[in-house]
Amino acid sequence: MKLRVDSDLRLFLIGVLLITAVSLGVVIAPGNNAAWSTAYILFHLYFLWLGVRGKYYSVLAIIATVSIILAYFLSIERDDWGLATFSGSLIAIFTVWTVVYFMYRQKRHIAKELKDKARLDAMFENATEGMLMVDHAGEIILFNAYAEQLFGYNRSEVIGSSMEKLIPSRFAKQHVTHRKGYHAAPRNRPMGAGLELYALHKDGHEFPVEISLGHFKADSEVVVIAFVNDISERKKAAEQIRREQERTKQLNEELELRVIERTSDLAAALDRLKTTNENLQSMEVELLKTLEKERELGELKSRFVTMASHEFRTPLSTILSSLFLLENYGRDEYEQAKATHMSRIKRAVNNMTSILNDFLSLSKMEEGKVEITYAEMDIRQRIVEIVDEMNTVKKRDQTIRYEHMGPTDEILMDEQFLRNILINLVSNAIKFSGDDGTISIGSTIAGGKLRLQVTDNGVGIPEEEQKHLFNRFFRARNVQNINGTGLGLHIVKRYVDMMKGTISLTSVQGETSFAIEIPLLPEPSLG
Repeated sequence: MKLRVDSDLRLFLIGVLLITAVSLGVVIAPGNNAAWSTAYILFHLYFLWLGVRGKYYSVLAIIATVSIILAYFLSIERDDWGLATFSGSLIAIFTVWTVVYFMYRQKRHIAKELKDKARLDAMFENATEGMLMVDHAGEIILFNAYAEQLFGYNRSEVIGSSMEKLIPSRFAKQHVTHRKGYHAAPRNRPMGAGLELYALHKDGHEFPVEISLGHFKADSEVVVIAFVNDISERKKAAEQIRREQERTKQLNEELELRVIERTSDLAAALDRLKTTNENLQSMEVELLKTLEKERELGELKSRFVTMASHEFRTPLSTILSSLFLLENYGRDEYEQAKATHMSRIKRAVNNMTSILNDFLSLSKMEEGKVEITYAEMDIRQRIVEIVDEMNTVKKRDQTIRYEHMGPTDEILMDEQFLRNILINLVSNAIKFSGDDGTISIGSTIAGGKLRLQVTDNGVGIPEEEQKHLFNRFFRARNVQNINGTGLGLHIVKRYVDMMKGTISLTSVQGETSFAIEIPLLPEPSLG
């Protein structure tokens, strides 16, 4: 800075001396004013453009102006003073200040450019990423300080060298093609454009980089600006993050598998617990059922003892009195009376048998000892046999009628179930009908079903009590004075249910009818 000040001052002093010399020449040797003015102006412009800088050129212009004016007044006689004689000096003064004006503007422009250049240089040199400029031939023309640190080269080693000097050899040839294509159609490319790039250090090792490109035109040639960042640490961090993510993913998968295993184990444990609980509940239900059956059986036995002691007393008394009378009827004329008493004995024994059979059947059902056994049978013939059997126990003038409709082929049926059902229904019809009552039995085979119907013209069943008729120990209020256990119809209903059949009742005063439907099993194939 000091050397520049001394140079400016030296040039300024030389200019002052030259102006003084020219002015003295004009004063001492007056001549052609135009020639002197022209010489003075050319001389002054030469020195002004040659080397005067800074603020001194304006001072020199003032000195030159003063010198021109003094030279005019000293070289021209007083009588010749005037605009005509001063025009040459005036032109010189105007020219001097015109030059000063343009020099002032140029100095400002140059100063601004120098300031901008200094800023750009400072930004270029102090940037925290590598910056380099490459011309159209691919040669490096600028290389900043960070690029020196990045690549390990001094800028003097790379300026003027090919760009491929900084690229791994395996990519160099391909890069030349890309570089030429970019110069042919330049475009700005930001950082992180999805390219995986590598640069070559001076010591030969490669390192990953991120590069953005810009361009501008200088003298109609494209100049490319490259901004280079070393992303080695970022790559390491990204790799570390990737490994951590993979590790986290692996841990999550392991955790999910453990959760699934634990969930499966828990579900299995819950299933086992549920099964155990269901088994316990089932056992509890079965136990309660068993206890209920035991209670019912106990109640049944208790009621049987009570009922048997009551129901057996009457027929036993009848038997004893009839036997006593029979012993006293020795002659033939008492045959009719003997027959009557023998009939009373049969009915009393039959009544007792019926009571015992009812309790025995119900007991077996409650204990689950009754099973269905199907066998082929002629339904018409079997019912005829049952009717014949019941004719021996009916009242004296009662009539039992039987009619069968449909085919008479043999069918599969449990014979004992059928016998128990019909004997119970017919026994009730005999018991609750008058001495001259009529009992009708009908059977039909149609539509894969056996239909049975037993009808009597006895006392009938009150409508409001019909819904309880099949309950155990139930007896209608209008037959309380007639011997019975209240179990017969309950047993019939149980037999029908076991064969998946149905039983229905129709009863009005003077007529009661039971209808039963039992599905038939198909005949076994002979082939």
